[in-house]
This record gives sequence, C-alpha cells and structure tokens, in this order.
Amino acid sequence: MSLLSSSVIPLFVKTLMGLEEVLAEELKQLGADDVYIGRRGVACVADQETFYKVLIHSRMAIRVLVRLAEHTVSNEKELYDWVKTLAWEDYLSVKHTLAVDVVSFHQEMNHTVFLAQKTKDAIVDRFRELYEVRPSVSPKDPDVRINLHISRDGASHIALDASGRSMNQRGYRQRTGKAAINEVLAAGLISLSLWDPETPFVDPMCGSGTIIIEAAMIAKKRAPALLNDAFGIKRWPHFRETLWQRLIREAEREERRDVNWIYGSDSDPKMVQVARDNIKKARLSRNITLFNKPFDKVWIPEDKGVIITNPPYGEHIGERRELRKMYEELGRVLKYKAVGYKAYFITPDREFKKTMPMKPGKVFNVLNGSIPCEYISYTIGPKK
Repeated sequence: MSLLSSSVIPLFVKTLMGLEEVLAEELKQLGADDVYIGRRGVACVADQETFYKVLIHSRMAIRVLVRLAEHTVSNEKELYDWVKTLAWEDYLSVKHTLAVDVVSFHQEMNHTVFLAQKTKDAIVDRFRELYEVRPSVSPKDPDVRINLHISRDGASHIALDASGRSMNQRGYRQRTGKAAINEVLAAGLISLSLWDPETPFVDPMCGSGTIIIEAAMIAKKRAPALLNDAFGIKRWPHFRETLWQRLIREAEREERRDVNWIYGSDSDPKMVQVARDNIKKARLSRNITLFNKPFDKVWIPEDKGVIITNPPYGEHIGERRELRKMYEELGRVLKYKAVGYKAYFITPDREFKKTMPMKPGKVFNVLNGSIPCEYISYTIGPKK
C-alpha cells in the first residue's frame, strides 16, 4: 500500500533559519502530530486531510516533503542499490515525469549532479525491470519531484516533494525592490512579533510591499494557496481532488472581508507604485492603505499596534554611516509618534542597536536570503 494512502503520513516541512519554532506551532494548529523541530525544518506526522491543510494554509513552509525511507550508505553503489529496492511504482507511473534534487554534506559523496543521476538511474531501472518501459526525466517541470538528503555520516533520507515549487512564491510579487525579503520570511517576522491581527500594522519603509501584504493576508485569514495552488502533489497519481477542493472551499469561507488597518509608506514614489501593483495582484487593495511619504512624516494610528520594517542597508562604509544617521532619526520619530507600539526591525547591520535611541528587547537571528540578520524588537514607551 502506498504511504500516501496511509492514515499517518510522515512529513518534513522546510523553512528558513530562525523560523523553525513558529513553523512548529503553525503545524500543531493545523493538526499535525509528533512535531519535532530540526535544522531549518520541522518533522511531523499527519493524516491525509491535515497533509493537504499544511499545503493550503502554511505561511512558514518553503517545501513540504513526504518522508519515504532512510538508510545509511557509504558510496554511490550502495545508494543505487538501496533506492532501487523502494516501491516507486506506488508513487509514480511510466506516464509521469520525474526529477531528483540532492543535498549532500558527505565528504566523499558530494557531487550532487552525479548523486541525482544515480538515484534517477535506480528508479528508472526498477521500472524497466518491472514493466519493460521507464518514466521520463524532466528536470525543470516534473510531475514528481524527489528529494535526497545525505548527511556527513552517510545517513540518507529520500522524500517526495509535495510542494513542487518553493512555497514562498505566493504569486503576487510582480516586481520587488533592492534587498526585498521573501514572503515566507515576511510572514515569519510577523509571527515572531506576536502581533494581534485585530490591531493596526504599520510598515514605514514598505518598499515593494511584501511585509504589509503578508500582514493583510494574516488579518484576513486568507490561506496562501488561494492565491497560488500550483502544487506538485496535484500531478501525483492518486491525488484526491475532491478532498482538496473541499478544503479550498472551507478556506474561502474562513476569509474575512472587513480588514482595513494595515498601513504602508515609502518615500520613493516608484516603490509605492510597485507596492500598489503587488497589492492589487494579491487582491488586497481594499485592505491596505498606502502613503508616499518619508518615514518622518509617516502616519501612525492612535490605537496601539505593531510596526515592522526592513530598513535600507548600505553595502559601502560611507553609505552605512549616512544610513545610521537615518536610523537614529527614525527612532526619534517613533518615540514621538508611536508611543505604546511594539516596533521590529530586520537588519544585517550589527551596529543598528547602537544607533537607535531606544533600548532593544528580544533579538532573533534570521537569514534574509544568504545574509545573516538580526530581527530586533523595541517597546516604545513615553518620552522621559
């Protein structure tokens, strides 16, 4: 029997560094069991309905993998022999195309292209022996994407990638600005802030709008899959279309219509237009208010809420010095205009805390792409 027909499906859900704990909490809320936090991901088990819900609703997931098997190998031949023993006919047919992605930390088995080739050979050779015909390979757009992970000691894990694409690709970003953060990171930063989605949300340097769009989706309870549900699992054999459509309809019924307390602002009129285009693509124009204003003119509602922003970062020393003056001014503006708010800043600048005229609270370590960043919290109290 296929593992995908089982009442207990083992998953490994990948995320970005620093978001493992919020992903684990999200998976628990969606109904997953045996949740275990790993490195840049969370292992869990789920029944079929919960498995589909993770794909439809997760904001923190980059990829959702169905764990098929694990084994320790010491060379490529052992890898080939092991992969060939697995019942691949339960997960694809000769009519389906496949691709293999490999991540390896093994000192000797480190040629990922060759490892992918050996894995693919084992799968198609099994089909050739069973049916005298083999499935085709489609590296760019396969029906079934297979994931192989090899650790330093040769422990190998093989899985099916149910997401197919990276799940941060919500489908609303037409254009972005310089050093824009991706959608999963934006959602993760909001989750780390413990923002109450019934209260105002402000991004005074919103750029292309990713953070405010993710905030609006959270406040509206809009599942990410309602914008883009092009998941790999929909091309698998035995995909349960009826179950998927029922869960999609349930997600549509849960969505709110009355959200109007999300605010973004940017001093660059071109970026405001980019944000406006992205917001329109996300079908959130009625839920987000945009301003073309410098940060010192930003409008902040009297009701207490959260401020989250990704301030500009200079690549050169002279540029950083000028920006640090701006950070200091930003802190003064917020101390005057945003009393009672919580404010959060993501920055790779390790001197940021020294330039802000406020005492930092909790600091989280995250990655923006490949750049290590600090995500710094502040509670804005009254002027002394």
